[in-house]
Amino acid sequence: MREFRICGYLVLFGALLSAGGCSGVNSYLKKGPEKATNTVTINNCKADPDTALVPKGSTLTWMNDPLESPPHVYTVKFRGKKPIASMTAPIGQAQAITGDFACSSLGWISVSHCIYPYDLIQDGTTTCPDPGVHVGPGGP
Repeated sequence: MREFRICGYLVLFGALLSAGGCSGVNSYLKKGPEKATNTVTINNCKADPDTALVPKGSTLTWMNDPLESPPHVYTVKFRGKKPIASMTAPIGQAQAITGDFACSSLGWISVSHCIYPYDLIQDGTTTCPDPGVHVGPGGP
């Protein structure tokens, strides 16, 4: 009987971890291949690459494309969870990628714990959704 109870708890714990791993990722829609990089270039409300793979401890810089016409001002705003110290990232300044507790402790179970969707806010008014940062192994 005791073994049955322990197995039941393990199954319940696994189900909770799986369900928790899906939050935030369902609203994330990849529009291009993931790319190991330390720089994301923004042009016409689109981030290149769409998903940046950045190792924990590295830095990531969002840059305006100098060829964008007309030029816009962008803000990076994370949705709920963040891989950097702040919910927003200034353009042109390297940000240390720290991940969070879920990524550090559960990332080996599911990469969804290490994907951080964010929005680009163009000129303070227009929201351009869907890019993301994947904190993971490897790197540029």
